[in-house]
Amino acid sequence: MSDKQVFEIHFFSPQKDSILRYGIAASARVPATAVLLLLQGRAEFIEKYQGIAQHLQSKGFKVISLDWQGQGLSSRPLENRHKGHVERFDAYVTDLEIFYSRVVEQEDLPVYILAHSMGGHIALRFMSLHPAKIKKAVLATPMIDISFPAITRLFARFISRQLFKAGFAEKYAAGSKDYSRKQAAFKRNVLSHDPDKYQILHDEIEKNPDLALGGVTWGWLNAAVESIEQLKRDDVVHKITVPILMISARKDVVVSSKAQEDICKRLPKGVFLSIEGAFHELLFEAPAIDCQVWKAFDQFIFGRAPVISGR
Repeated sequence: MSDKQVFEIHFFSPQKDSILRYGIAASARVPATAVLLLLQGRAEFIEKYQGIAQHLQSKGFKVISLDWQGQGLSSRPLENRHKGHVERFDAYVTDLEIFYSRVVEQEDLPVYILAHSMGGHIALRFMSLHPAKIKKAVLATPMIDISFPAITRLFARFISRQLFKAGFAEKYAAGSKDYSRKQAAFKRNVLSHDPDKYQILHDEIEKNPDLALGGVTWGWLNAAVESIEQLKRDDVVHKITVPILMISARKDVVVSSKAQEDICKRLPKGVFLSIEGAFHELLFEAPAIDCQVWKAFDQFIFGRAPVISGR
């Protein structure tokens, strides 16, 4: 990917004392055929997705993406910028609702979603409230549940709630700390098999250290657990009537592949696809995996051939 800035950058204030940054990348075709709402995962930012945006531009999409509150160059709630913190995931959903009405809806084009990890979770919450607003969605390794062993999950749920109530919400959760490139070496990473794509995020942080985000607080973890429980409820799942392709990574150790498959079976129009050998960051994987992801995307979005569900 070149150093050319693909996104035209803007800022807006969805609520008092909150500033969100977003980018718009014009379609390579004129006029654009649709809007692609590109929703990032935790700790990500617009610059990381420039190569993805270029690929989508070539398909006729006008690409719109935003930095979630608390990451990228959107406003952050704590003095230590490295702490990933939010009180409730409802805040992300509300930001997306306001962003959609003020920015995305003004384009007067069909809207599709491509989302990764936490972005996929927020997208599902949004689509349960506004299914008519999205034509189709592709969710790459969405955060339906965090990959905890069963016993650890119960402990994490209990301890995060207790520490949240005890006033430790803004403290780092166990194992979390500030961002350090030295601790983010490609060797033994569990995110991507592609060294060049893996380095994109870290290279961008080196250019602008304000983009860096470390681990999560007990407050973020508590909010995530609460939102996961809410998302899995029948009355939420059954309202998500948008056609959805959910792509799972077979070697994902960040979020639960089983939870993805389970919820996809319950979606009114869900298609599940699992990719052999893939790590968590499906949009930044090795060429052989990358090819499978984009082939499935094209088949599902443009209807060129049926997408085959499978594990």
